[in-house]
Amino acid sequence: MSSLKNIPVVMETRAPRSGEKYVTPQGFTAIKDGQKPRAAEAPSARVGKPRWITAPLAAGAGFNAVKGIVREHRLATVCEEAKCPNIGECWNAGTATIMLMGAVCTRACRFCSVDTGNPRGWLDAEEPENTARSVELMQLKYIVLTSVNRDDLPDGGAAHYAAAIRAIKTRTPQVAVEALTPDFQGVLRDVETVMDSGLDVFAQNVETVKRLTHPVRDPRAGYQQTIDVLAHAKQYKPAVLTKTSLMLGLGETDEEIAATMDDLRAAKVDLLTLGQYLRPTMHHLPVVRFVTPAEFDQYRQWALAKGFRECVSGPLVRSSYRAEQALAGNNAGVVNGDTPHLLAKGAAPADPTSPRVKYLGKAEYEPTWREMQRITDTRDEHTPDEIWLLEHPPVFTLGLNADPSHVLAAGDIPVVKIDRGGQVTYHGPGQLVVYPLIDIRRAGLGVRDLVTALERAVIDYCASRGITAECRKNAPGVYVDGKKIASVGLRIRRGASYHGLAFNVNMDLEPFQRINPCGFAGLQMTQLAALGQPDATVEVTGRAFAPFLERALAALKK
Repeated sequence: MSSLKNIPVVMETRAPRSGEKYVTPQGFTAIKDGQKPRAAEAPSARVGKPRWITAPLAAGAGFNAVKGIVREHRLATVCEEAKCPNIGECWNAGTATIMLMGAVCTRACRFCSVDTGNPRGWLDAEEPENTARSVELMQLKYIVLTSVNRDDLPDGGAAHYAAAIRAIKTRTPQVAVEALTPDFQGVLRDVETVMDSGLDVFAQNVETVKRLTHPVRDPRAGYQQTIDVLAHAKQYKPAVLTKTSLMLGLGETDEEIAATMDDLRAAKVDLLTLGQYLRPTMHHLPVVRFVTPAEFDQYRQWALAKGFRECVSGPLVRSSYRAEQALAGNNAGVVNGDTPHLLAKGAAPADPTSPRVKYLGKAEYEPTWREMQRITDTRDEHTPDEIWLLEHPPVFTLGLNADPSHVLAAGDIPVVKIDRGGQVTYHGPGQLVVYPLIDIRRAGLGVRDLVTALERAVIDYCASRGITAECRKNAPGVYVDGKKIASVGLRIRRGASYHGLAFNVNMDLEPFQRINPCGFAGLQMTQLAALGQPDATVEVTGRAFAPFLERALAALKK
């Protein structure tokens, strides 16, 4: 064994120990687990893990199959390199998070056990194609790609990332790709290179609250730098979901967690994950506290109330954990209780008939519709009822039996044939869309009851703003002075509802002139902004409207 700057260097004679320097097969040096040895710590300073921190064993046939594919194609995985506690569960389920550009990072964050060093520009040119082949062999529908930071590369590895994503999309175009990328030192043109590759979800982890960013993260990382990257990604490709992750238990306060959520929502981040920081080696930062399962549930509710499309929150949650379930609306199946267990068929939430209100922000129409169908088709007696509040980019939708001639001149606005009742309507920015995903049989409601609840909620909400609204016989929806302010269109399948209500708040009404709204030629539309509410917004209206709908539903149940 030789030494370099007084740190022992292992020369392939044995596996390096944590904190030792070693020579990689590519010929550069790296530090095992990313951190040099630190002063010995008193045993009393070490905090034992609580009983809810347990994970499945890393063994089994599925585990070995994934391991074989990873080894055969010379791929690194964050599952192994970052010592993820969920490796047993995920690999046995046939999924892995592939780590691009090798297993040596140019940064040395004090929470992370990935090896650190300077690869001096080394890259495996075959890695993009090997990655795509592995995804195909695993028969995945969703893949998360992550990577080390490669500050030694001129573009931070952005072109390599993009090549891997394009290779996956070429081989398996049906596979959704999430890219958990470096921050590219804040160089936004490198972010755009990845965004142009065809990915479905762009992720960059803020990791911790602003006050703790240093010393938790490497000095080259930054709280605002990450938020700027996320904000630019969303602005550059609004249809791509953005995602980030926070570790808890490093000494952050509740106020700082809430402030971080606010900063992320200001950057229009869609998805958030919250998990417990676990110390990978004694050379890394110690755990300050273990967050209780109840607290993780509470933080998730905070995030949903602030407008995140989903927040997956739990002690063992990691940024790529069950990523394919990010839009399932059930905390990715994680149930936070006194003992760890997963939500499977037969495991029920406390009260599935009390609808949970979710604020999804701006969401593309077709993926949202397909997700509603999926939830409806996979419902069982324990699936919770939900009310989604959101707004869509411009789109005309035609009901099941709609007459296409009611679309007079669509222009550049897409027309989508869907499976709700009714004729044609328009959705666009500034319109509050309300989707009740309710098991109406379990709730003791009829179809007419649900329509009545939606209409009654709009009427009561308008009344609270000094606006007199009413229904019309044989014409679903709500009207003010003969002009329509809200449209209703539902689908009932397997005894459950989806689609719902479109409530005009503060939007461009011109597209309604390109159709016969709801099949009525010349029907005029109105909105809150024209009725004494010029500053109305979808988000504020949605938050205020939700209690009216909950009360209307509760009244009908009684």
